[in-house]
Amino acid sequence: RVGQDVWDSVVRDLTAHAGDDRLADGFIRAIEATGAVLAEHFPVSTGDSNELDDHLVEI
Repeated sequence: RVGQDVWDSVVRDLTAHAGDDRLADGFIRAIEATGAVLAEHFPVSTGDSNELDDHLVEI
């Protein structure tokens, strides 16, 4: 389980960037941080298959 403090830090960083009128940079950093956290807790294993396409889907 990922601690609440990790997510609070991601949100703090995002809102700080938004406050500096750098929202896009904030989202990029939040996405990168989230990816790093998830990679740590859900590492790729040998034989894992990519179950989802790696492209943006607009709905």
